[in-house]
Parts: sequence; C-alpha cells; structure tokens
Amino acid sequence: TAGTTSGQVLTAATLNTIGAEWVDYTPTLTQTVTVTKTVVLARYCQFQKTIIGHMVLNVTGAGTLGGQLLMGLPFAVKSSQPMAAFGYVYDLSTNTMYNLTFVPNTAGGSTIGGFYQTGNYWGASPSLAIANGDQIAIQFTYEVA
Repeated sequence: TAGTTSGQVLTAATLNTIGAEWVDYTPTLTQTVTVTKTVVLARYCQFQKTIIGHMVLNVTGAGTLGGQLLMGLPFAVKSSQPMAAFGYVYDLSTNTMYNLTFVPNTAGGSTIGGFYQTGNYWGASPSLAIANGDQIAIQFTYEVA
C-alpha cells in the first residue's frame, strides 16, 4: 500500500516512494564475444515485481557470425513467467531492419535474445554478425525472479 489509505489520491510524490521512477542501467551485449556499444538509452521502472523498460544500443564493435545475439536485462526474469519484448536490429551494411520478438535466453536468465520470423534466433537465421554502425532497440515487460 506504500503508506496510502483507501480512497486516497495517488500523487506523483507517493509513486516515487514505491519505486515508480525510471532508472538508467547499462545492458551487456554479446554475440559469442562481448561486443562494444554505445548506450543511447537503457531505462526501466519497477512496480512491485513488474519491470517495464527499453534500450537503444549503437554497436561500435563486432560479434561472431552465426552466434546468438544477447542483451542484458536489469534483473533476472522469473523462470516460469512469459516475457513480452519486441524490437529491431538495424544492419547498416545492408540497410535492413529486422523486426524481432525477444525472449529470455534461459529460464530465470538475465539476458534476452531476439528471434526472427524464421523461428531461429537472430544471428543464426539469418546467419549474421552484429557490426559497427548497427543499432538495436527493444521495449520489454516482465516479472522479476
């Protein structure tokens, strides 16, 4: 209840006391190896056990061809719960935007990987490597462990 009473007006000040502020974080980025990136935006807010967040990463390094692309989350996902995450990978070299659905890498994991319309993770199908100039953007919602 965060110190509120029934019928009380919920103010912004009260929301701030229950964790409703947006918080910056630094996600990891790997594709078999750690990939360097610039974090344009990576923020989340937490309401009880629900995390809502987004990230935009500009890639400055390179991943491994065919490897699974994984991005870090602020907290581990509850292993038995679904996750809703959508976004894209923009490939500068081919000027192609890949719209993806993202899911936790492992049950209870703290990273997510993107799946392309082929049903395989991005990096395997299509077989690509993330590279300098590419961009990743993701919007996510999930329950923490």
